[in-house]
Amino acid sequence: MNDALEMVVPAACRQPAHWVLRWIFDEVLGVPARFVEHTEQQIGGKQAGGNAGDQFALRWRGRALTLENDFFRRHHDLWQQPAALLLDPPRQWINVRAMLDVQLEDAAIPVLWGAPGLVQTPHGAHLKLDVIGAIFFLLSRYEEVLSPARDQYDRFPAAASLAVQRGFLQRPLVDEYIEILWAALRSVWPGLTRSKAGGAMRVSCDVDEPYERWVRNPWLLAQGVAGALLRKRSVAGATARLKNAWQSRRGDYRHDPHWTFDWYMTQLEACGSRGAFYFIATPGRTRYDCAYALEEPRMQALLAQIAARGHEIGLHGSFHTYRNGAQLARERQRLMAACARAGASASGGAGASAGAGAGAGAGAGGGAAAAATAGNGRATGTGGDTQVRGNRQHYLRWDAGITPDLLEQAGFDYDATGGFPYDPGFRHGTAREFPMWSWKKQGPLRLRQRPLMLMESAVLGDSARADPESALAAMARLKHTALRYGDFNLLWHNSRFTEPGDRELFRQILRA
Repeated sequence: MNDALEMVVPAACRQPAHWVLRWIFDEVLGVPARFVEHTEQQIGGKQAGGNAGDQFALRWRGRALTLENDFFRRHHDLWQQPAALLLDPPRQWINVRAMLDVQLEDAAIPVLWGAPGLVQTPHGAHLKLDVIGAIFFLLSRYEEVLSPARDQYDRFPAAASLAVQRGFLQRPLVDEYIEILWAALRSVWPGLTRSKAGGAMRVSCDVDEPYERWVRNPWLLAQGVAGALLRKRSVAGATARLKNAWQSRRGDYRHDPHWTFDWYMTQLEACGSRGAFYFIATPGRTRYDCAYALEEPRMQALLAQIAARGHEIGLHGSFHTYRNGAQLARERQRLMAACARAGASASGGAGASAGAGAGAGAGAGGGAAAAATAGNGRATGTGGDTQVRGNRQHYLRWDAGITPDLLEQAGFDYDATGGFPYDPGFRHGTAREFPMWSWKKQGPLRLRQRPLMLMESAVLGDSARADPESALAAMARLKHTALRYGDFNLLWHNSRFTEPGDRELFRQILRA
């Protein structure tokens, strides 16, 4: 580390800046770097654009790149207070490539804080764009902590975000800012090298309704049949629900339009991929939560099949858990206990017997049995590791000020909630996984975020079904944009293959 690049950070924003810079240099760029204390002498007094004590500086071998510090300076006295964001009118850096050798999603890029431009100095350069502050703003969801805007489900609405208001939600602005920073570094040190970006498509399924709810009991079946006849005026629909209920009781699930798991996993495996299936562990707590129980024989068989085929099992935190850490922990323990009983490895792997796997796909009722110790989440039978590592919140409910801390305290390694339900794009500004920020601790967490870019409900409307080629093109653009920098994270529910063309659209986006 003696020859590592030195990072000099203003004392007033040490913790958030360290979090951002550590992620950029350690994980994204792979460039050795270390922090040093900030003094006027260390970065050569005043640089272009302001006082050295207010700026970030990157120093190496007698040269320096200074970075504008606009966001933290403006918000220092209003830190985490209910006040308006201190923003200039919308601006663009019109032609970045005129100054820097960099590839971006567009020739121009939005300027959130700071100003356009790179200024050459006697011993290096000064980047006028506030890269560090803008990245912190987007990754930490600063605006969600500040803003009181919420929808009917207490979610921060996409329409209230700066990304939607300024038209960059479908641009991974954090990743593009990192590319600008890298180009600025290379302008000062042409010999610098970095890690190569690489990502993959990650497909996940929130198991809200693994099967039609009408099959659970005669009363629900009567409601389902009546709804098909009276609301939808469909005799065929009523007949299909009766047939599914009858066949499901006999252990044959082929007629259930929601029980698509065998086909779903087959499509992923054909692409050389494995998915993550997030289960609600506590049925019926609210009318928004699930109507199934993990202890049901068919659900035990499903858990075993998912594990046997090497896919991941995670928690779909129930409706109120985004602000209830104790309930999150209980649900995680309950899911781990269910995996242990099924002999299922939650992290993916051949943990279940072939018989149990075949049963879930074909409709057999029994699950693989395994002795387990639910307290530590380790199965003592063939199931292996039943630790549940991942989570996604039901309805994508999220409180940026507290939910990350609750998830870490509950024992999760990562969360996959970070997207908007009806607006595809980059809520956190990045396609890369990153360690989350704790507003409670004012520091980084161990918990990581795998940001969600697209949920199928954002595209499966009447217009998409009328023009599937345009819908596929829009999804493919987002996928290819994400894969240039990191991962493409797609959520597609098992219950959303009910209309003609849905399955083909799913197959095509996997291969696009």
